[in-house]
Amino acid sequence: MKIAILSRGPQNHATRRLSEAAFNAGHTAEILDPFGFYLHIGCDNSRITYHGKPVEDFDVLVPRLSRTTVQYGEEVVAHFEWVGTPVVNRSKSIAAARHKFRSLRILAQHGLPVPPSLTVGSATFLENVVAEMGDYPFILKPFHGTHGRGIMLLDTPTSLTSAVDALCDLHEDYVIQPFIAEAGGVDIRVLVVGGEAIAAMQRRASAGEFRANVHRGASGEAVSLPDEYIDVAIKAAGALGLEIAGVDLLQTNEGPVVLEVNPSPGFEALESVTGLNIAGAIIGFVVAFAQGRD
Repeated sequence: MKIAILSRGPQNHATRRLSEAAFNAGHTAEILDPFGFYLHIGCDNSRITYHGKPVEDFDVLVPRLSRTTVQYGEEVVAHFEWVGTPVVNRSKSIAAARHKFRSLRILAQHGLPVPPSLTVGSATFLENVVAEMGDYPFILKPFHGTHGRGIMLLDTPTSLTSAVDALCDLHEDYVIQPFIAEAGGVDIRVLVVGGEAIAAMQRRASAGEFRANVHRGASGEAVSLPDEYIDVAIKAAGALGLEIAGVDLLQTNEGPVVLEVNPSPGFEALESVTGLNIAGAIIGFVVAFAQGRD
């Protein structure tokens, strides 16, 4: 089978491991830069070219899009869908998951537990509204972002109002959420593939840090999750239409809460702490998915 991996980072751990796993399973994998594609509409020739040449037929496309490539990358994915290539994950699902506020709305519409979340167009009535959400501190996070970039922890009305005022002036959209004290600095990453939770780890922030991102120095350890947590993670991926997803959960006094869902999850730390061949499992699913579409 001929597999296309859409990624700008051929040396990125996940991209490299997926390519190796495809080769080890007897398949061909090509790593393609999203910005190398030309997308044609209304032409008699090929609708997609890559570096000036018609794209050869691929059996399946696996997008691995970063914050900087996702906007154009989604168009590339949608074009492959248009010409009939099976895609894991699809463009609309990637777009929904990447948008932090929109994804929370979709999850809530499906009855899944999410943190109280607010977005505003001005700071005029901010203090009245946030009072309904809980006590300080509050977290601000951008609509789009990865690896904890742009996230702020604000512990006074003055700092929150000032930050929101500045962001509104800059036309930057942010989500406001209360800081959940009992889960502070710790979350759970669950990797869902094809409707199954295949691996999970607990991530703990480094000293003095509140973000439990491995890229921020957090440590990870493998965990066995209660059925309730597994069920929520699988349903969260399904609600957003993702075949492959990294679902981040918080452990609260009321049970699991979905923090966010990543449509291009890294899995270097997961493979390290669990000893599982996650890349092989993903490729196995991707091949079965494409064969099922055929």
